[in-house]
Amino acid sequence: MKKNIAVVTGGYSGEAVISLQSAEQVMKHLDAGKYNCYKIIISKEKWVLSQEGKELQIDKNDFSATIGGEKIKFDCVFMALHGTPGEDGKLQGYFDMIGMPYTCCGVTVSSLTFNKAFTVATLARLGVNTAQSVVVNRNDKSTADDILSKVYLPCFVKPNEGGSSLGTSKVKHKEELMPAVQKALKEGEEVIIEEFIEGTELTCGVVRYNGKVKALAISEVVCAKEVFDFEAKYIDKSTEEITPARIPLSTEAECKNLSEYIYKSLGCRGMIRIDYILKKNKLYLLEVNSIPGLTERSFVPQQAEYAGISRKELYDNAIEDALSGN
Repeated sequence: MKKNIAVVTGGYSGEAVISLQSAEQVMKHLDAGKYNCYKIIISKEKWVLSQEGKELQIDKNDFSATIGGEKIKFDCVFMALHGTPGEDGKLQGYFDMIGMPYTCCGVTVSSLTFNKAFTVATLARLGVNTAQSVVVNRNDKSTADDILSKVYLPCFVKPNEGGSSLGTSKVKHKEELMPAVQKALKEGEEVIIEEFIEGTELTCGVVRYNGKVKALAISEVVCAKEVFDFEAKYIDKSTEEITPARIPLSTEAECKNLSEYIYKSLGCRGMIRIDYILKKNKLYLLEVNSIPGLTERSFVPQQAEYAGISRKELYDNAIEDALSGN
């Protein structure tokens, strides 16, 4: 009998548009012979099952929907919701309470990795190289001089919680700093200011495949703009995404081993993506993405295909892994 899969998408942030694209790709590639797929769109206003142009309300008591008088219950959630409330662990807490399996990291890991400062602090204690940084919140009275006493120019200013590089700026001059902080605060309550590390930007997807933690491949980002921001990621076609990355085999092995170490150390589940800067043969962690993009252009599907895993196999594996309780 086919399993009913709820592909959860949408969300409360500017990443909702990317979440919808990820959901489309997941539903396109999931095995129709094994799964009945339903798109569930979550917003601040409503939770609905979207089908053939119609919207049906989700019963939040048991996360079900009624179609033509028949109550549809789901066997598993495929999480394709970037940003809050999916990537920060809020929905995972709800699904845990009702006993619903899902294809991503749990509450604790999602909440931790959504907060860039907490992620950096945790992984630094585990011996991972990280950039020097400082956090400023909305009520903080810090001045540009206060911040620059801890982090030197040039630096990156970005929301401490969030993704797709929304609200991110590269700051080269002191007078640009506080406007960049205000820009980032439009996306959240806290801002992280990080030292700029000049080097090669790399990203590595990691999954649990056939029961074993596996780094898929490493991609190299060559961005025509100074910041690999939302536009560069999803709109600007001049950005090069090179898989596999043009790095020595020894560096590739080190990056894969480190990525698998981080996955295991944090207790991750499902698919994640870890971003790095490589400077003088030394890897510096940027961030951990607990629900990476799955759009046509996204890194993890590209990396899986390079590793010999089709999108159909990748998404099927995610569901089977979630249902197994790993």
